[in-house]
Amino acid sequence: MTSAPDELPEAPAALNLVRDEPMSRHTYMRLGGPAAYFGTPETLEDLDRMVDWAHEAGLPVRVAGGGSNVLIADEGVRALVVSSRRCCRSVVFVSGEFEVEAGAGVMLPSLARQAAERGLGGLEFAIGIPGSVGGALQTNAGIGDGRCVGDLVQSVQVLRNGLRRVLERDEIRFEYRTTSLRGSGDIVLSARLALTPNSPEVIEAEMRRLLEARQASQPTSEPNAGSVFRNPPGDHAGRLIEAAGCKGLRIGGAQVSTLHANFIVQDGSASTEDVTDLMAEVQRRVLDQFGVRLIPEIEWWGPDEGAERPDAFR
Repeated sequence: MTSAPDELPEAPAALNLVRDEPMSRHTYMRLGGPAAYFGTPETLEDLDRMVDWAHEAGLPVRVAGGGSNVLIADEGVRALVVSSRRCCRSVVFVSGEFEVEAGAGVMLPSLARQAAERGLGGLEFAIGIPGSVGGALQTNAGIGDGRCVGDLVQSVQVLRNGLRRVLERDEIRFEYRTTSLRGSGDIVLSARLALTPNSPEVIEAEMRRLLEARQASQPTSEPNAGSVFRNPPGDHAGRLIEAAGCKGLRIGGAQVSTLHANFIVQDGSASTEDVTDLMAEVQRRVLDQFGVRLIPEIEWWGPDEGAERPDAFR
């Protein structure tokens, strides 16, 4: 079952898919046009059926995690977007072992708190990261001092070509703000993470310190997508952007944060195009002054070919 590029296939009613779901409802940036289809499977079997149908219909599949670290085109995304928040929400702490098996739809702050209650540390850094386990495994989510989720991974369960498979740690490449899972076509279902026993009071104190530091230095109360650019080797994107005079720079309803220059916020009137234009201008100024081409950390969802791809993501 295939369709012409400008047509959308008819989805079986049993899949309970939503047509033209505004993705602005599912991102921290509060921007983005509609997903052709949006599904929230209750079980892994429901997920299997949705993915099988999308493949038969010639539609790409994207997974919506916590909604951070992603920028979605104003015209939306011609794909089946699925949320794993229901079908991949289990958290199992392995008895006798300092490990946890966490579903891809589990939010990182929630997992960090559940671990802390059991006297298990290692996830303190995740308390302020507004993403899901699945998203964190795509981007090797972490914080500025070097702590990242990749350091904890023992294995990852994925859906690949209609089959569930467990990838051991040595089968996955972890790098700065990316992993080999990103763009692989695999759908992350869960991960087994190694934790470290510690006093709940010590863990809670560290999480409180990290949250306070994050709230003081990042625009957590304004719509944003997290850090916009990766730090170049030996430097920080925020420092370069500020030194290039971009702090507070505005295009339309999008602005480089006055609190942290590697964040872009929007005032409720912005379009995604405002954000991509602002990103491109920041890149241009930093390149002109310092000879450094800033690479986006956030992921682009939208038209991806030739002139349709925003300059900032080329």
